[in-house]
Amino acid sequence: MVLQTKTSVIIIFLLVLFTASCSRGNGKLSSVELNADELPLIHTKEITSLISDSGITRYRLKTKQWDMYQNDTNSYWYFPQGIYVEQFDSLLQVKGMLEADTAYYYEDKSLWRVIGNVFMKNLDGVTFETEELFWNEKAPENSTNAIYSDKFVKVNTGDGIVYGVGLRSTLSMNHYTFYETRFETEIREENTLDEPINETANDTTTVNHE
Repeated sequence: MVLQTKTSVIIIFLLVLFTASCSRGNGKLSSVELNADELPLIHTKEITSLISDSGITRYRLKTKQWDMYQNDTNSYWYFPQGIYVEQFDSLLQVKGMLEADTAYYYEDKSLWRVIGNVFMKNLDGVTFETEELFWNEKAPENSTNAIYSDKFVKVNTGDGIVYGVGLRSTLSMNHYTFYETRFETEIREENTLDEPINETANDTTTVNHE
């Protein structure tokens, strides 16, 4: 991935912090040891960034704080103050968006984990809401395991609302499956008031948008 940031990057070099204290006229130097693995290699604020893959711009990312961690066993990005991501097609038209309170990106796995008030919308205007979602960037285009969650999910299709526990979807979010689902829609008839919500329940629901 190639990152094109619009704000300056603050690189943290601090590894060990020393503090001095004096006691009854005798100077004593004490040290506080810090674990370098617990400090971000790069710390940025108020970022708007374009993310490219194989020379093609794929995403626009906005966040208030972006920390990059790197050690011998793991390398990841951390967004503690929320994240907003737009996904582009080959013509740079927005084909989907995602936002959440907190996010992690694991570079070695090309895997996103977003947590808290997760809201996602696809090209057809279908919206998805949940509390935790995983997004595998390297999944095959038609894989229904590219985007997934095991949490409670609310989906607004425009024609009704689907509730379920568990979600599996393609990267484009136009083919997705829910588990333990319940579908709600309003029945409207001419010259009458809206009827009560009609509910149907299923163990599994699969949706395709061509």
